[in-house]
Amino acid sequence: MFIVVALQFLTALTYLIVPLVGHRYGTAAQQAAETEIRRQGHAPALLVKHGLDFTASTAGVVVSVLIAAGLAALAVLNLGDQPLFTWILQPILLIAGGFVTTTQVFVDRYVESALRKSDTTTIDTKALMGAAKEIFPGWFRPLVMTRFLLTTAGSLAILVSLAVS
Repeated sequence: MFIVVALQFLTALTYLIVPLVGHRYGTAAQQAAETEIRRQGHAPALLVKHGLDFTASTAGVVVSVLIAAGLAALAVLNLGDQPLFTWILQPILLIAGGFVTTTQVFVDRYVESALRKSDTTTIDTKALMGAAKEIFPGWFRPLVMTRFLLTTAGSLAILVSLAVS
């Protein structure tokens, strides 16, 4: 049960830190992206048109904090050897959280695809994304990947661990 509890607490921690860092640095990253898109000769409205927003919305932060609280509650229940809610909620996190965190890990591909579909092939996507990413701390990207791995592989490990215990 130790593995289950540890994975749930670690995952909860990433669901707290990632949105808070996004909230802290997102506005500056958005401004950097807008500056870069202007440098390339396009209006910043193009970013909005394609849903490219590097800021962390209040709703997004609240949802992430609720997920973190839920995972912490599941971990506490598992400490008391009560895994029923983990059996119910962990697969939901695996699927829904896996989908959301996948889009965050592969954000460059999604942005490139969105811009390609809109006939804006003159945009240097690498420069655009680089300008935004440069604003975030160097450890942020590995943390986003860690959250993805904990949400997916960690959830699977939790379910397998419960199944064999």
